Amino acid sequence: MAIVQILTLFDIQSITIMIVFAFLSKKLGEALKIPPFYKILYATALCIATASVIDIVSSSYHIPTLPLVSMALRFIASAGAFFITLRYWKWLFSEFLRK
Repeated sequence: MAIVQILTLFDIQSITIMIVFAFLSKKLGEALKIPPFYKILYATALCIATASVIDIVSSSYHIPTLPLVSMALRFIASAGAFFITLRYWKWLFSEFLRK
């Protein structure tokens, strides 16, 4: 049960970060005229929330295969969020390496 609580806190942090990046990417995308890929970050936050619910259900009903589904869903959502965020924020790397 403690693992589910830790994962739930991790999920809340991940969702918060994805929503903040979506908001900032929206503003940056408007300035740089990038297509609205930031909306995918909201979908990945929803996937993380779904994975958290799956963990709670699987621990309540002792379904052994659902934790694998929730971890796969977390991985897919995190990878998608990483690439979308990189699409908006890749200019930071060139600025950092230039100095």
